[in-house]
Amino acid sequence: MKKNKKEEKLEPTKDRLINNILLIVILVLLVYILFATGIIKINTNNKVNKNEETENIEEKTKIKTTDPIINSLYKSIELGRSYSALRHYYFYSYDKLFVKYMDDAFIKEMALSKLTLQNDTSINANILESQFHSIVGNNTIYKNRTFQTQCSTLKYDMTHNIYNIIKNPNCSITKEENGDYFDKIMEAYKYSDRIEIITRVGYIEEEKELVGEGVYQSTGKTIVKKEMDSSEIIGTYTESLDQIKKIIDYQKLSKYKYTFRLDSNKYYFYSVEKVE
Repeated sequence: MKKNKKEEKLEPTKDRLINNILLIVILVLLVYILFATGIIKINTNNKVNKNEETENIEEKTKIKTTDPIINSLYKSIELGRSYSALRHYYFYSYDKLFVKYMDDAFIKEMALSKLTLQNDTSINANILESQFHSIVGNNTIYKNRTFQTQCSTLKYDMTHNIYNIIKNPNCSITKEENGDYFDKIMEAYKYSDRIEIITRVGYIEEEKELVGEGVYQSTGKTIVKKEMDSSEIIGTYTESLDQIKKIIDYQKLSKYKYTFRLDSNKYYFYSVEKVE
């Protein structure tokens, strides 16, 4: 039985339509699989990310390194940078140190170093506590209890609320192995909630040469290193320390950042970290 011309025209059209529908279904499934497997991703967060980046850029103001507030803040914690005793280059012993993790006895010792004592046998506990908080703020826990300094024991007397100072007569503050640290404030920045002080720090020691079995003798020269325990020597000098400080390339020394947080219109020591 012969098909009429109209039926012959319709059948190819239906076949093409079915084929097109199948092709579309296959493409949709393929795209779905690509998205589901993560091969294709649509980044809809570009605008949001840019906004987030803009929000994360803090405004900061550069402060002169000679500004009185910078020198006052830095001086308030100078004991932690001192090499007068092995335990006192406290800040250079860590890559990052937060006040909240510091030994409170050391903070008390920093506070004690800032006080002019009326006598050398005792100190009022309230005065020590006040000085303690002037350095690290009121959010730092303070407890009255006996503590040690390098050459003294400060024994707390609860009855009279004082610390009795018991000195060790055989103790003397000496520089370990003729070594010392020196530093320089390089930059200072003020943010909405803090001040950051950027410094460079070098370690100096006397150069010695072997002149006999187990016997070393000074060469009269000074070695500058990045760290006390480092073998990396920045330079060897015949000049005095004051002269070395003037001629050395500070960019080669270790870089530290001191942070002082703002609280009730005052800045308090918050952390120190090595950044380079």
